[in-house]
Amino acid sequence: MGATREPKVLHLAQVVVDLTMRVDHLPERGGDIFATENGISAGGGYNVLYAVRRLGAPAAYMGGIGTGPMADVARKALADIDVPAEGATLTDVDTGYSVAMTEPDGERTFVSTRGAETMVPVDSYERIDLVDGDVVYLCGYSFSHTSNREAIMRFARRNAGWGGTVVFDVSPMVETIPDECLETVGLLHPLWSMNEREGAILTARFGLEPESGSADGGMTDRDRCAALARRFDSPVVLRVGADGAWYGTPDGSVEHVPPYRVSVVDTNGAGDAHAGALCAALFLGRPMREALRLANCAGALSTTHRGPATCPPLDELEAAAATL
Repeated sequence: MGATREPKVLHLAQVVVDLTMRVDHLPERGGDIFATENGISAGGGYNVLYAVRRLGAPAAYMGGIGTGPMADVARKALADIDVPAEGATLTDVDTGYSVAMTEPDGERTFVSTRGAETMVPVDSYERIDLVDGDVVYLCGYSFSHTSNREAIMRFARRNAGWGGTVVFDVSPMVETIPDECLETVGLLHPLWSMNEREGAILTARFGLEPESGSADGGMTDRDRCAALARRFDSPVVLRVGADGAWYGTPDGSVEHVPPYRVSVVDTNGAGDAHAGALCAALFLGRPMREALRLANCAGALSTTHRGPATCPPLDELEAAAATL
């Protein structure tokens, strides 16, 4: 991509395909059952891109994509929301997929494959020339795959000190991401976005919890957010579910972002909606406080519908945010 292009949200993560089934119960070993409902759709990082586009921001998928029936599903889904697939195309492997079986009580069981999205060439992101106004989205899942991890590390080193907006969604994989990778991503001074569990893992890993006899170390969500922002010398968003979120900066400032109350139907994809809406709002030039409120509303409202890609459009989010 040339340096004269228009800015956009650049998604450096993984788009996969979800094969979803609703079942009365899981099959016994060696058994065979029929699903009561089924579907096939793009998933993984697609859910973030869907939210970005719902807010009207331009975006590009820079991750790997394969060749085959699953890649065709992913490409069509991206094309349907006007997101070009500008990353590496692998001709000898298909895009990966996940089989998700959901029981009547909502419990989900997964079996996933690794495809082209996990095999990004290590030099894949070196051709990205960032421009003023770009927003870069990174995800912790990338560090679960050797070549993707190296590609992200090279990108971070090459663009250290860029000064633009980078959102790093640490993901549940934060428990196994090597310290070196976290420190290297830190060269970009991203906005670190995490949920309560992920925040607790990071504070424990970096020895940020105060000495205490209590099970949680006596640390409040506010304290945790502040400690992580100081440790990473970067802003931190700590998502706390129905209680909203905390936003902390390296200077010690911490602000609570109120929640938008809803009746929850399905929490699948709520974090993706939050991340995508946050990226889009920042791209559109919204102040951080407003961007976080829009993101909170996106995450909340996405849970009122079944499915992972259910972020509402910008006007609906603005109306909800105006009530906070």
